[in-house]
Amino acid sequence: MSVTAGKSAKFHYVCAHDMRIENPLDIRLKQMWNAVREETNGVLEVETIPWGAAGPSKASLTKLLNNEIGFHMVSGMPLSTIAPVAAMEGLPFAYRNEEEACRIFDGEFGNYLRKEIAAKGLVVFPNIWPQGFNQITSSTVPIRTVEDLDGFKLRIAQVPYKLDLFSSLGCDPQQIFYQAVYDNLKSGAASGQETPYLYVEMDKFVDVQKYLSVTNHRLGSFWMCAHPDSWNALPQNVRDNVEHNAKKYVALFRDDMVKANAEAAERLKSRLIFNTVDTSTFVERLKKNGFYQRCRKQFGEKAWTLLESQRGPLP
Repeated sequence: MSVTAGKSAKFHYVCAHDMRIENPLDIRLKQMWNAVREETNGVLEVETIPWGAAGPSKASLTKLLNNEIGFHMVSGMPLSTIAPVAAMEGLPFAYRNEEEACRIFDGEFGNYLRKEIAAKGLVVFPNIWPQGFNQITSSTVPIRTVEDLDGFKLRIAQVPYKLDLFSSLGCDPQQIFYQAVYDNLKSGAASGQETPYLYVEMDKFVDVQKYLSVTNHRLGSFWMCAHPDSWNALPQNVRDNVEHNAKKYVALFRDDMVKANAEAAERLKSRLIFNTVDTSTFVERLKKNGFYQRCRKQFGEKAWTLLESQRGPLP
């Protein structure tokens, strides 16, 4: 990041994320930042840095917190390492569909989470960029009930919340940063992984997996964040323009991802063995192992009550 001072100051920032350049996230972000550049007459230029080029998610989040990068599309999972309540993005079976999830996160519950994240030193934009619901793929056995997860070597992100979640389900979690997932699946260091349909295909997990179990067990999203110093250095009209374009392009991205995941699912059916899952067994084991009780205690009554007020009782 660099800033050139003066009346005609031009600000040059980067926006990091973990996805490939073919992903709708990178495509829409580039369109968004191009619109900002054009509409601000070049006052703000933002370079998009894809596929973990700024480092694994934990490292890139640290760079954002240190103002080494100006903007970052951060998943709720790494955000949960600084603001644990952000993990409620991925609370299992909390959201019935993506439309409901977006409505909830765009509302009072999402505002509360954004406030908690902002308290850790970040500017958090109002709308989530949803990736879709995660499915479980496997190279060894199909996952039909929770018993099939006993000892299953599932790749997870390097965050305590997911370690608790998948240990509670009976897995043997393998903490691997995202850009190394394919190699670890190929080598057998991990037997499976959990991502939306598009990522199974785009990130080539399909090439080293055999089964896809339709679980829809948790939502994945990106939160558009900025460092306060970088953000506040921008003139007010430029900040207004970024906010306007972020609102415009997140809506386009949401439509993109719904379509892309549906189309990827259809293509994957010819390459992987699909099966449905009795997810009630997942919920029952999580309850039995105290997972939801721990989450409620950790995240706090306010967050839990806000979420239940918008979606009804949680498991």
